[in-house]
Amino acid sequence: MIRRKTTKEILGESIHELVAKKAVDKITIKEIVDNCGLSSATFYRHFQDKLELIAWIFNYQMEDIFMDFCEGAENRRQVVFDMVSILANDRSFYRNALRHTDGPNSFFFSTHSRCKELLMEYIRQSCGEDYTDETEFDVLFYMRGSSYSVTDWFLNDSTVSVEQITDFIYRAMPEGLKPYLK
Repeated sequence: MIRRKTTKEILGESIHELVAKKAVDKITIKEIVDNCGLSSATFYRHFQDKLELIAWIFNYQMEDIFMDFCEGAENRRQVVFDMVSILANDRSFYRNALRHTDGPNSFFFSTHSRCKELLMEYIRQSCGEDYTDETEFDVLFYMRGSSYSVTDWFLNDSTVSVEQITDFIYRAMPEGLKPYLK
């Protein structure tokens, strides 16, 4: 059966195409919807702004990877590798998103927040509500450190490979999280 694209996917493809030509902060909602033949009203039924759309693109890809981990199909190192690879495989798009957005709705903060939420939900499911404030702190610390490290690696043309940055992030996990994230 042929799978039809969702409205969100169509809008995602539209902004992706536009980002290849100009900075994210210069793209308007009108340009996004005109590029794919949708209306502004349709856009706003799905997203508050273009920053939420950009974050949705990454989160949409990343959530499938995370769900595979939760179901036991992938180990935690592979999840880190796959998430970093999303950025590396679409370098120009994500570099534009990271460089030309800021604030609480920015690509960085939106994706960081979603990763943190998913990780906390996984830990809650793993141990019930019996996790400590220290565990929650470890998640926040690890996600912030990982997010900032990957962003720095990504934006500064580091010579460190995807494999190496994956290993760095994998090894940096706080001891308190390791029992939950095998």
